[in-house]
Amino acid sequence: MIVGMYMKRDVEVISPTASLVEGIKKMSTRRIRRLVVMQGSSIRGIVTQRDIVEAFPPHINPFSVLGVEQTTVSASIESIMKHAVVTIKEHEPIEYAAELMTRHRIGCLVVTQDGLLVGIITESDIFRAFTGLLAERDGAVRITFDLTEREKVLTFLEEAAQALDLELLSFLTFHESNRRLAVARVQGAQVDKLIDKLWESGHSVVNVLRPEARTESK
Repeated sequence: MIVGMYMKRDVEVISPTASLVEGIKKMSTRRIRRLVVMQGSSIRGIVTQRDIVEAFPPHINPFSVLGVEQTTVSASIESIMKHAVVTIKEHEPIEYAAELMTRHRIGCLVVTQDGLLVGIITESDIFRAFTGLLAERDGAVRITFDLTEREKVLTFLEEAAQALDLELLSFLTFHESNRRLAVARVQGAQVDKLIDKLWESGHSVVNVLRPEARTESK
């Protein structure tokens, strides 16, 4: 999975000399929380809904109709935008995008190609990517393994799935603290027989999650 698969290519932009009211209207019309600040083809910064709210007195909600009518704030977008824009390339892996957001404590990345704006990816896009990877399907069972001792679980699953005419939907490995874990999703009519083989195999199983039971542990 790469950034280009989940980023938004239709990016709403705004000029650094635009007024805050113009920024409010753009965000409200598109129902978005961020605008990329552009001057020609150059990325100058990024402005968020929170940046605009903080530019107004506490008793005024600038995103309400009354708030816009009452505003006397004459600041420009340039005066409140964040100048340090964290960028990423669209061919980068999605987990690198998540790592950058976590490291910089931000909710989005501007996607560039040869220095030009090509898209934007947000934390919501990241959640969508990982939810799709781990989402349940009807009848699918999710099994979590502990691979710390370098067990060859994937080989076992592939052979068992073939023997029982099951579909191995996904197999994801990751680290948690000092453990290496794997999550597999398996689907098919004989999935219960796979679970029986699994208990007999002696592999280190952390959890088996069935759609109807939600949780089962050894």
